[in-house]
Amino acid sequence: MVEQIYNPDVVIVGGGVAGLTVAINLAPRKVCVITKDSLGINTSSTWSQAGIAASVDKNDSNEMHISDTLKTAKGLGNETVARKIISESKATIKDLEEIGVKFDKNPDGSFNLGLEGAHSHNRIVGSKGDSSGIEIMRGLIDEVKKLDHITVLENVSIDSIMHENNTIYGVIGRFTDKNIPNNHVVIQSSHIVLATGGLGGIFANTTNPRTSYGEGIALAAQVGAVLTDMEFVQFHPTGLDFGLDPTPLATEAIRGAGAHLINQNSERFMLGIHEEVELAPRDIIAQNIFKQIDAGNSVFLDCRKNIGIDFKIKFPQVYSYCTKAGIDPSKEMMPIIPVAHYHIGGVKTDLRGRTSVEGLWCCGEASATGVHGANRLASNSLLEALVFGKIVANEINKEPLKQNAEVISSSFIRTYKEKTKNKIRAKKFIWQLRSTMMRNLGIVRNQASIAKGLSDIIRIERESRGMSAKLNDMILVSKFIICGAFKREESRGCHLRSDFTEENDKFLKHLDQSKHTLEKDILNIIDRRNNIDKENILAS
Repeated sequence: MVEQIYNPDVVIVGGGVAGLTVAINLAPRKVCVITKDSLGINTSSTWSQAGIAASVDKNDSNEMHISDTLKTAKGLGNETVARKIISESKATIKDLEEIGVKFDKNPDGSFNLGLEGAHSHNRIVGSKGDSSGIEIMRGLIDEVKKLDHITVLENVSIDSIMHENNTIYGVIGRFTDKNIPNNHVVIQSSHIVLATGGLGGIFANTTNPRTSYGEGIALAAQVGAVLTDMEFVQFHPTGLDFGLDPTPLATEAIRGAGAHLINQNSERFMLGIHEEVELAPRDIIAQNIFKQIDAGNSVFLDCRKNIGIDFKIKFPQVYSYCTKAGIDPSKEMMPIIPVAHYHIGGVKTDLRGRTSVEGLWCCGEASATGVHGANRLASNSLLEALVFGKIVANEINKEPLKQNAEVISSSFIRTYKEKTKNKIRAKKFIWQLRSTMMRNLGIVRNQASIAKGLSDIIRIERESRGMSAKLNDMILVSKFIICGAFKREESRGCHLRSDFTEENDKFLKHLDQSKHTLEKDILNIIDRRNNIDKENILAS
């Protein structure tokens, strides 16, 4: 077994928009950025299509943007956080342009702004149509490569955080490159930033890379960090139903450009449901598509009339997906399904990006800052990642440099052979987990489905017996989602329960969780299910 030991000032786990923004702004501190793949590959940031929500138009304002954000958040949005993020939107766009990011502009030099659901104005700053994530990541990666204070450690998976007495002092992981078997990595540092992205990979249908399965949330939970809002998983209404995994995304900007949602009978089923019709908030769109599918209907995105031959130019990424599937969106309807897309909850942070554990920071989708509440306003996510990435860096820069304690690394290195001895079986259990989470904790939940999901997860945990570090993380994250969904006995934002269909002021609050509360929450679900089973038996 070979060990490699690094001693940077700051460790950043994750190489997407949030992680790279932190790294760039930490100069001159020595930074180690850790990515599971090559830099820029398989990140949700790269796959982001529409762009960044920013109130840069002369007819728009920060106050309108804040109002739209809080309205969409369904009573749980933190106005202070929303105001902080949105007030930085213009400066954030300027910062990106200064490092060479090219945004779409009109002939007069103004931004060619897109429109997405629940926005009262066109305010989506994009690049090359639906290629915004690719362009923003290109600019950030180019900047990272210029800076001497950053070391990028590619193809490394972090398995645990080294900690003691609520204090962080490093991480330990292993190379994922098959050409470097059994090589372990120890990175010693008193500051760790988790910027690992979302958790869509724990669902059968997702727009996320399969490497996004809540790894950062699991790492934080294992050292006792507080999590919050875990039940709020946003399902994007328009995944392209082409039978691909992950599911390609049809950006909301397509509906902003005039596309209609119809079923196989050419009915615009959103008419009469919401005043904004196809541009209603994502939770409402996704839930009504689900109802159509549940009723046996097929659902399509119809771009033929209002976009037509311009589709190829306006949305080149989506057009390429359609072409590979043999569909011409200017002449044919695109079949769609709702898919797991963005996790609103995560590791609870304060306004400075601090978690409840000393030395542990978090930003981007892995974090829960409170800005999104119960439902995220479209394209606020990249803005949040960029703003909080800079905030975290600035806060760490205020901290005095600490001498990293020498660690006897062998005392922290686990034996991984047991966890990877049967990869085929591990894959089987992973797909079982994804299937049950999609089926039971998907767009619509209820007490019975939540309890069934927990039962399946416990069985998978028992039968897999810790054979995969990845599977262990997926199991842990799934349990937190299940417990949050069970405790929130209402429907709010992207959390829809068929047995509690209305909002309830009793739940006008955030539900915090941690590893210390998890076992009790699980036992409560089991007890409730057992009591109901007993009542049903007696009644019969």
